[in-house]
Amino acid sequence: MKKKIIVLTLGALLLGSGVTYAAATNYYADLLAGQQGQMGDIIEQGYEERVNEVGEQVHHDMVTYVSTERDRILKEAQAYLKTKLDKEQQDKMNEHSQAIQAESERILNELKLKVDELIEN
Repeated sequence: MKKKIIVLTLGALLLGSGVTYAAATNYYADLLAGQQGQMGDIIEQGYEERVNEVGEQVHHDMVTYVSTERDRILKEAQAYLKTKLDKEQQDKMNEHSQAIQAESERILNELKLKVDELIEN
């Protein structure tokens, strides 16, 4: 009889600890499940922060790109302007030089004729 009571007591203890374990497991599972909404909020907040960071970074990068392109365009346009003005200057100088050269030749020829006349007289 003592053996039977001991076996029944041990069986009840094992059965009781299993129920307690199962109840504890459910409690912690429920605790975790109860935090799902909070975890979802944390994920959503992280998403919104990252989207804002990406938006700000894209804006910053594009402003920098625009500035770089503006500088490049101005540099090329100024170089083009200088080239065109330099060509115009050179063309004007060539035109004046040709007129000066023609006038020089005319004057020289007239002076030679004068020298020839002086020598003949």
